[in-house]
Amino acid sequence: MSAYRELALFINGEWEVSTSGSLLPVVNPATGEAIGSLPVATIEQIDSAVKSASRAFAEWRRAPATERRNVLRRAAEILREKAETVAYRLTLEQGKPVAQARLEVTRVCDIFEYYAEEATRLCERSFPARPDGIQHQLVPEPVGVIAAFTAWNFPLVLAGRKLAMALAAGCSVVLKASEETPASAMALVEALDDAGLPKGVVNLLFGRPAEIAERLIGAPEVRKISLTGSIRVGKQIAENAGRYLKPCSLELGGHCPVLIFPDVDIEDTVDKLVSAKFANAGQICTSPSRFMIHADIYDRFVDVFLRRTEQLQLGNGIDCVTQVGPLANERGLRSIEEYVDSARRAGARILCGGAKADRPGYFYRPTVMVDLPSDARVMQEEYFGPLAPMVRFKHEDEAVKLANSLPYGLAAYVFTRDEVRSKRLVQSIEAGGVFINTAVTLSEYTPFCGVKESGYGYEGGREGLETFVHYKLVNRVTCDG
Repeated sequence: MSAYRELALFINGEWEVSTSGSLLPVVNPATGEAIGSLPVATIEQIDSAVKSASRAFAEWRRAPATERRNVLRRAAEILREKAETVAYRLTLEQGKPVAQARLEVTRVCDIFEYYAEEATRLCERSFPARPDGIQHQLVPEPVGVIAAFTAWNFPLVLAGRKLAMALAAGCSVVLKASEETPASAMALVEALDDAGLPKGVVNLLFGRPAEIAERLIGAPEVRKISLTGSIRVGKQIAENAGRYLKPCSLELGGHCPVLIFPDVDIEDTVDKLVSAKFANAGQICTSPSRFMIHADIYDRFVDVFLRRTEQLQLGNGIDCVTQVGPLANERGLRSIEEYVDSARRAGARILCGGAKADRPGYFYRPTVMVDLPSDARVMQEEYFGPLAPMVRFKHEDEAVKLANSLPYGLAAYVFTRDEVRSKRLVQSIEAGGVFINTAVTLSEYTPFCGVKESGYGYEGGREGLETFVHYKLVNRVTCDG
């Protein structure tokens, strides 16, 4: 298997190192050791990337939809051909089990292929002519240069979706990807380049996030900002963009409730939720994070969940038997330790886990905790890690009140066989998505958008694509003769 790669920026169709010579270490979270050195973009390189994207947009916006489709299709083919190498490097830099990394490669290929076809479905719309002979048309036009910011937890899918939507719409992109997972972002850009994407249409930067964000958002050529990140960063980006009246799509954090009713099949429900909770070591914004279990089945559910959790294999993601890998970075490990310590002080009982694993790297043992007060930090604040806090409820309205009590509104999960109840809960729970009897959240063709402080602007599906499009109204009177 190929080792980790040399790292670089991508500007105007060329791979570049930092002209300042500044470098950032890239660390393997399973060992805590540096595996690469990442160049830091200078102000001049940031500006060059914007100018490159602006020049390229003038031509790319006019490229036939079939050309955009063909580039995305071919990029997906290239990624599938290199899937093992891409997945291996993703695991090295981010830590997730290689089986999950392979699934992420497959998923980003599916995303590219979906938007390849959507590119051909962006069409003009005509309306019936008015009695006075005026004809109306809506003509889709790409909004322009996109500044895209993506996170490290799904570095292929998050960056790939923004790239695919923007390119399908005819936009050019300056992508500021995570400094912790640069090889994954490079794999996407490399595939697009090899697929024949004209130079300058996609540019890739790494460096000091605040500096890059300020420079990109303030650039007159940049017409839209798309971010996947924390609520704190999302508010900063939105405030900055507001100074220039630039639209944003913000996919932000969550604290996702799970409501479990007494009519469920406990074994089946636990299987689904253990898999979802500890995937990517719990570092998913839609991860089930507050388990609310009906009192009638609480003890039985906790027992089965605990048994399944204790069976999980914690280890280095490159080992095929590993089910839960390390946290992606040291600050994440310290944060989870603080949340668990705070829960203990609040009176929680730790049934399993509750400590860092005794090995190198950023491993935290999968943790189940009970007897938490509702005001415990772990019940109030988004956390990224392998924690499963559990509380009981007696009445549906009690669970709904608790589910809606936070400023987050990303995802929620309901497990019940009662269809009337599930429909009622879909209406009463404040979330961008409510998932009934499943912990599977997104696909390439379904749009998703948080509510409340979890963001705004759709990601995915046709609706996501249309956030990169402006519909120009054309009124026309045909002149005879």
